[in-house]
Amino acid sequence: MQKTTRKLIAVGDVHGQFEGLVAILRHAKLIDSAHNWCAGRDRLVQIGDILDRGPFSLKVDALLDKLQAQAQGEGGDVIRLVGNHELELMMENYLICELQREQAMQMREKLIGQVLASQLKAAYAYKGFLFTHAGVTRKLLRIFKLQLDDPNAANLAILINLIFKESIKHAFFKHPIFNISISRKGPDRFGGIFWEDLEDLISSYPQGSPVWQVFGHTPVETMVVDRVMNMIALDVGMHQKLQYLEINEQGVPTVVSL
Repeated sequence: MQKTTRKLIAVGDVHGQFEGLVAILRHAKLIDSAHNWCAGRDRLVQIGDILDRGPFSLKVDALLDKLQAQAQGEGGDVIRLVGNHELELMMENYLICELQREQAMQMREKLIGQVLASQLKAAYAYKGFLFTHAGVTRKLLRIFKLQLDDPNAANLAILINLIFKESIKHAFFKHPIFNISISRKGPDRFGGIFWEDLEDLISSYPQGSPVWQVFGHTPVETMVVDRVMNMIALDVGMHQKLQYLEINEQGVPTVVSL
């Protein structure tokens, strides 16, 4: 019997932790024992940074590639976002990449192709939640508002993805979404959606974000649905804790721990 409802599962930074990712996807009933998609019309959002630090970056990438194709065939969706580790590789900065140089160059070409084919995105919106790798600061939101009549989550995601795709296409990375903050030894007070640290992101919103935001990048001890700041941080370090976010069809978010 086909499911009549659907849910969204959001997973934080993976960093090569293949077994941890599989455990989460199995617990969320997205994949079966053979690591195939079994969730019909459900959705998975992976927030970026699948590469480096852990031992199985390429296995994680291959699994997500497979699941994305399988889910699409069943009316579901696997949304893969770009993290700073993937971005730096696409920008030919191999300093933080732990793959061998030939593997890194091949991965770079693959990632660029996936961005241009819309298989990799910079942002995603669902039920009023805006997903990016590191979050949208108040400064960035003000910039986006200049181009949007209604800066809701869906319109923000469309605009961000348009900017990102064109930037990758032309290898031009001057838009503020690519900023690196001074806390990361960059030149800007606040970072962009790939490099913003949680502390700076929060301090940019004195009264809380006007848009619900879900992001990773900055490690946190545990996931919390912060209804004051309208923020949910996903990166709990998959090597040490297994948690994921579930958003049901009514748009209610729940943190799930294994």
